[in-house]
Amino acid sequence: MKNTEPFVIFGSDHIVAILSILTVSLLVPWLLKNKTRDDLYVFITSLAIVMIVNEFGKAFYYPYLYPDQYEFFEMLPFHMCHLSSFTIAIFLLTNKKIFFNLAFFWGIGGCSMALTQPDVPFKFPDANFLLYFISHGFLLFAIMLSAITFKNRPNFDELKQAVLITVPVIVTVYLINLTINFFIESSPANYWYLIKFPDGANLTAFMPDPPAHLPVFFVLGLMAFGLIYLPFFIYDRFFTNN
Repeated sequence: MKNTEPFVIFGSDHIVAILSILTVSLLVPWLLKNKTRDDLYVFITSLAIVMIVNEFGKAFYYPYLYPDQYEFFEMLPFHMCHLSSFTIAIFLLTNKKIFFNLAFFWGIGGCSMALTQPDVPFKFPDANFLLYFISHGFLLFAIMLSAITFKNRPNFDELKQAVLITVPVIVTVYLINLTINFFIESSPANYWYLIKFPDGANLTAFMPDPPAHLPVFFVLGLMAFGLIYLPFFIYDRFFTNN
């Protein structure tokens, strides 16, 4: 299903996509809040497997559907939202809290940018539009299911742990970009947008050109983590006796 009309940021189809994802991601976990992991075992296992398969599959089906726009080495699962999908899927399968914490900060931060400033060329019902928003919808839904239904949240120590893990991950992803681009003539790798800015209208229009944007990215990332944690800080500081 393809459409040649260019995507318009905050156009009607964009707003409907955002509202639909937010509604499902918040309402369904709230309706399931009395269910346990055992009650939803088949559902969460299936969701996790679908997410993992989808992230690995992107390197194959995007170049197949759009051979003139995407190639294999730029669609490997190394972007922030890819890694967030893996970590929340692993959490759903294992119930290991560290994977929730990473997915919570990476996923909410990444989804906030991805949903409000999407890197898609065409409007609904183009396949790229559908794949992009469904994939990010799965991610946000899985995070909210873990947070609301299964009652998980990060604490301040886990925020610091997430930051400490994120730093070497950024360095690793940057080295992956450089390695791929050294060996592949088309230099396709731009994971976490560490090499060049994403296409479309976004905040990078106000940043210095790469690689001078990296310190700005780092500071904005810390601010994003802080903003994501802020409601929990306020609750713990003013609404509990701990």
